[in-house]
Amino acid sequence: MYTYKELQLITRNSSWWKQKKYRKESALILNTYRKNGWKLAKKRELLNNQSKDTRTFSVYFLKKPS
Repeated sequence: MYTYKELQLITRNSSWWKQKKYRKESALILNTYRKNGWKLAKKRELLNNQSKDTRTFSVYFLKKPS
């Protein structure tokens, strides 16, 4: 039996220094979950073409044995 969790994190940006910042923050968050026993089950990108915002979000699906 598994416990599932869904995380929405920023993974891309058009600016190179913002992309570096966001990827580092996302990696730190994912590493803390990984240290607590969570494993990556699936990753999906969310594209937002409606706004002027240049960030791209990704949804991470994590699972952990109960």
